[in-house]
Amino acid sequence: MSRRGRRTLGVPTFPMPLSGRFMPATLLIILGLGLLIYKNLTQEVKQEQDLVVKEGTLINYSFKKTPEGERDYGIWLKEFAERFELTGTEEAKFDTTAFKAAIKPGDRLRVAFSDREDLLENGGVRKLYGLSAPVKKLSFFEGKETVGKLNTGIITYAMYASLALGILLYIWQLFKFQREQKAYNDYHG
Repeated sequence: MSRRGRRTLGVPTFPMPLSGRFMPATLLIILGLGLLIYKNLTQEVKQEQDLVVKEGTLINYSFKKTPEGERDYGIWLKEFAERFELTGTEEAKFDTTAFKAAIKPGDRLRVAFSDREDLLENGGVRKLYGLSAPVKKLSFFEGKETVGKLNTGIITYAMYASLALGILLYIWQLFKFQREQKAYNDYHG
């Protein structure tokens, strides 16, 4: 074998261990894809089109705190057997005083929810993504906004950051490898 190195089909071979060169980029891409899969498997509502919007007559509502101090806000509608529960993001900013002042049992409400939820698994409770009283021209929160809030957060940012950093690192390593390969070929002949 000559000092110029082996050539296979006109392409010089150059040692390129995966672990030394592309492993960090590969791990970042795998982490990003893992977070993407996790998010897709655990998140029931990914976009506004995943929501079902229906109207019903208010029977009762409950805005109380659990013994642990957590909010437990829910409403019951005549046309549905299940209880509608506000999501955590909406519970924190929901104005219960304004709701009690404007809405009374017997009023019509429009709710947005996911029909993919397993009611048996959730104990007969559905998450409420949108709530409004169209007759009174009141909107307490919109499904589009709630879904948007759910699609942002640390997991989403970590997923995109991992994928972007992994791809950029891979491209950078590829250019670096090509420069080294060119220098190697120029030096050895």
